[in-house]
Amino acid sequence: MLRETQEKQSIPAKTLLIIAGSFFLFALLFLLLKSKTGFSLDQKFSQSKRMPILFSVLGDKDEYLFSLYAEFYPNDRKAALFFVNPKTSFDDGEKSLKEKGSSAPSYVESILEDTLDSNIPFKIVWTKEQFQNWINLLGGLQLFFEPKSLHITKNYSRNKESYVLDGEDCFDWMSSVSDETMLSYFRRLEIQETVFLTLLETIHEKRDTIGKQKVSYLHSQMTTNLSLKEWETFIDFLKKEKIQFGVSEVPGEPVLRPKTKDQILKANEETVKVAFYKFSSELRSPSFAEGERARIEVLNGTAKNGLARYGKVLLNDKGLKVLTVDNAWDSNFKSTVILNRSGNTHYTDMISDTFQGRKVYFSLRKDLGLDATVIIGEDFQNSKD
Repeated sequence: MLRETQEKQSIPAKTLLIIAGSFFLFALLFLLLKSKTGFSLDQKFSQSKRMPILFSVLGDKDEYLFSLYAEFYPNDRKAALFFVNPKTSFDDGEKSLKEKGSSAPSYVESILEDTLDSNIPFKIVWTKEQFQNWINLLGGLQLFFEPKSLHITKNYSRNKESYVLDGEDCFDWMSSVSDETMLSYFRRLEIQETVFLTLLETIHEKRDTIGKQKVSYLHSQMTTNLSLKEWETFIDFLKKEKIQFGVSEVPGEPVLRPKTKDQILKANEETVKVAFYKFSSELRSPSFAEGERARIEVLNGTAKNGLARYGKVLLNDKGLKVLTVDNAWDSNFKSTVILNRSGNTHYTDMISDTFQGRKVYFSLRKDLGLDATVIIGEDFQNSKD
């Protein structure tokens, strides 16, 4: 009888060992999955790790417009934005991303994960209608158009310098190309970079008007694997922090396709990897913020002589390098305007502080070889007297 009792009592002990072992295996499996898929968004912010997100935008009939691989560095309050041209073709074939259509975002994700040896845990894809709804909810995007900007499209003629573009107008501008040449796609990508940077800055500028209900609506207007809670955490970060952005593009060599008689951007994965890590490490380097690295032009937008030279002196006193001083294309600027040309926001933020908080517009033009254009307006005369 005693023996039977001991045998019965030994069964629960074995069961406990089995259960404990199962929990251990489950915990081990969970940790392995975590190491593969990465931490949650909340953990990434709290632990100040880099946070990769892949953004993609589709146009009419699932046309692929562009992708943006972004790495946010919460502890540094910086973000590296790596844009992907739809004319790009990677090593595995001649087909461009544009020709892949709606399958391009997932393909870009796979390629970049392999190329950068890094998991991309969070993805966002917008359709045309969703992206337009985003812009409309933010009250439109304020953009600046200079004479050399591509601002006239089939549907709109933007013949003033400053507009607040609604969703339809903005999407029309960033999706239009004048022709199918590679140069047109390069220029359009700069417009897309201009729009996206303006959108991110607008979220910060209008943070007091973006409540929980609007954040939830924005979450509904995209395809994403971000939970609503994770999305709220990300938007809170954009609202609270003044982020220093840097912009670059996936490099590629223009190659002629004999059959279709057009060009694609042939991207080599090793070159892409080196380019991104060089770009992101430079952005995070303390030397990146040094004003002597800035490339700035100052233009006089008034009829009064000497204002541009005086503006150069002010910037030099702040340690910012001015390359050229000249007259603007117009002498009737009422207000001083700061144009960001490269996507590097650190220098234009410094310029804005120097000129008593004047507004910065994104108007990227990589061909100019500049970080910023400052157009001195009549208000500068009053502020310096």
